[in-house]
Amino acid sequence: MGAMRHETKQLLINLSIGLGVFLLVALILYGVWFGSRADAVTIDQVIVTGGETVSHAQVQTAVEAELEGRYMNFIPRRFAWLYPHDDIVTVVSATPRVKDPVVERRKKALVVTFAEYEPAALWCSAGESAACVFLDENGYGFASAPALAGGAYTRYIQIGQPASTSEVFTDANDFAALQELVELVEAAGWPAARVELDQARDAFVYLVGGGELKVSLTLTPAETIDNLQTIRSAEQYADLAPGNFAYIDLRFGNKVFVSIAGDPADIELPEETLDPDLSLDLELDTEVELEVEPELEPEIENATSSEAAVE
Repeated sequence: MGAMRHETKQLLINLSIGLGVFLLVALILYGVWFGSRADAVTIDQVIVTGGETVSHAQVQTAVEAELEGRYMNFIPRRFAWLYPHDDIVTVVSATPRVKDPVVERRKKALVVTFAEYEPAALWCSAGESAACVFLDENGYGFASAPALAGGAYTRYIQIGQPASTSEVFTDANDFAALQELVELVEAAGWPAARVELDQARDAFVYLVGGGELKVSLTLTPAETIDNLQTIRSAEQYADLAPGNFAYIDLRFGNKVFVSIAGDPADIELPEETLDPDLSLDLELDTEVELEVEPELEPEIENATSSEAAVE
C-alpha cells in the first residue's frame, strides 16, 4: 500500500515536471513568434545607393523578394536579427554591372550600396559577331553588351572559346599587357580594331585600315614596340602603314618577318643594338632586349623570302 502511494507520488511529480517543461517551451515559442513579428524588429524599408546606370528599382525588387517568406515556416525573413544577408548579397551581385555590393541594417531599414563595373573593352565570340560581353579593367566579363558599331571599345577574342559573363578573358597580367600593347600601338598612330589570343599566349592585333601584328606575351609590350619601331625607322620600311602590308611578325625577339603582299621577308635585327650582357643565338631565335639606333638600315637580299642583316 505504501509502495503504491510512492509510485503515485512519483508519477505526479513526473507529470508536473513534463507539464512545466511543455509550458516553458510553449512560452518560449510564443515569445519568439510574437517577438519576431514586432514592428520594432521588422525590416520595412530597402534603400539602394550607388551605380549610375544600374536600375535601383530592379535591385530593390530583388532584395524585397529575398525578404519574403519565413524560416521553417515560423520566423519571418524580415526579422531584423536574422534577415538573409548572404542571400541578398548573392542576388544583388547577380545584377548586371553591379560590383562589390555591401548590405547593412540601420534600425528597420536595409541599405544596399554597390559600385558599378566600368567597361574597358569587349570580349566577342568572333570578329564580326554581335555576341559580346563587356570587360572591366581586369579582363572580367561582367555583362552582355548590345550590338555596338564603330570602335568605341577594342574587341578581344579568345580563339576557340566563346565570350561569357562572370568569367575572365585571360590572366589579369596578360590582359593588362594586351591593353598596354594596344595603347602603345595606338600612340604610334596605328589604332587596333580587334585582338585575338590563342592558348600559346600569341596575340594577333588587327589594325584599323588593314594589316596584322603578330606578337607574343612572352615579350613585354615595350620590347615588342621597340622592335616594331626599329623596322619602321629603316628607310626601306619608312612607308609602312595599315593597309599596305599583310602582317608584321614580332613574336621572335630579334628576328622580325614582314609580309608586304603575302610574301614575307625575314629581317634579322642587328647584333650591335643588343644589350652586351645578352647572348645571341640566331638559330634558336633567342629573345633579346633591343636598343634602337635609327641610323642603322636593313638591307634585304631577297624580297620574296630571305634573311637580311642590318648593318
